[in-house]
Amino acid sequence: MQKVAIVSYGVLPYTSADDIGMWNDEATFQVTREALNKVNLSADQVDTAIISTMDGLDGITISNSMLSPAAGGYKKETIRIENGGIHCAISAVAGILSGGADIVVVASADSIQNNLNLISNTTQDSVFRGPLGFNQEQSYGLLATEYLKNSGISLQDFAQVAEKNYRNGARNPWAHRKDGVDVQAVNSSETIAWPLTDSQVAKPSYGAAALVFASEETAKKLTNDPVWVTGVGAGTNPYFGSWEELSSNVAMTKAAQSAYEKAGINIPAEELDFVEVSNPFSAYELKSYENLGLCEEGKAGDLLRSGATDVQGSIPVNVSGGSLATNGLNSAGVFRIVQALQILNGELGGNELSSATKGLVHDCDMNIGAIGGDSHAVMILEKGA
Repeated sequence: MQKVAIVSYGVLPYTSADDIGMWNDEATFQVTREALNKVNLSADQVDTAIISTMDGLDGITISNSMLSPAAGGYKKETIRIENGGIHCAISAVAGILSGGADIVVVASADSIQNNLNLISNTTQDSVFRGPLGFNQEQSYGLLATEYLKNSGISLQDFAQVAEKNYRNGARNPWAHRKDGVDVQAVNSSETIAWPLTDSQVAKPSYGAAALVFASEETAKKLTNDPVWVTGVGAGTNPYFGSWEELSSNVAMTKAAQSAYEKAGINIPAEELDFVEVSNPFSAYELKSYENLGLCEEGKAGDLLRSGATDVQGSIPVNVSGGSLATNGLNSAGVFRIVQALQILNGELGGNELSSATKGLVHDCDMNIGAIGGDSHAVMILEKGA
């Protein structure tokens, strides 16, 4: 059976909006050129370019018309998937497996400063679905309250998740936020939507990332060290679903189960070497432990307190620092795949993960808040498979 590999990546280091210094198309071009140069490819050899952006975050309508050519898509097949980096990666895999493409670039960038509360309010239906003025922070607070009420998780657990991620970010040379924040500082930061404090909600990061996908035959010609995509899955929570459906996050569970089935994974906590998960707020990571099958339902707090999800634990989660350390609103999913590649290549995670060969990467559009209809994607990556 045909296989698909990721053969290269490019990254524009993430920083603040004031320091990025370029437009999204310029940033997209820079990271795409870096990724192609690493494996001696030219833009002419790219069959398809897939962009992960959202007009509201780019400050211009139909922004992909500027960004696709910058990713090697001039006069090529191009696709734009809003706010979904791993969904773009799944589309790249599908294009190659179908025979429609041999080399695909997936790219995304964040360089436009914005008011995230205003954007998150307009992207959540404020007339028919949510109250006027509703924004991402409030939706996070509602979900965190639900987890707190039903799971046996404590406020201290929320703070410990944040502390773990900031600690990991501090040792990650690619992370935006490299200052470690201890539990006391997390708890003492301003409450923005109870029970969440300011330090428990991811802030925007500005940078860019690109990936080069290739068919099995081509991948073996381009690199001696490809990383194979062995499983993918996606799911969407119903827009007008019940609160139970939304808060239990059934879409992530479905996405993970689909990816596990394709990759032949039966016991994720034992068969995966690490997990990189989207965690736009601290409580979301805890819930993901259950949704991804790393522990039984209601046992996320126990898994965290045991140290299993630390870098030196049995199933490290967000070795990169996760969304709290680096949160490109358009490009988070693409960058998270890059971080997973770096772990598999021994470039991130230290000696504790030097022998890692299999990891899971998760992405969702919850990074600008949601009260329904949020989408999730899961990808399994393997080295030497």
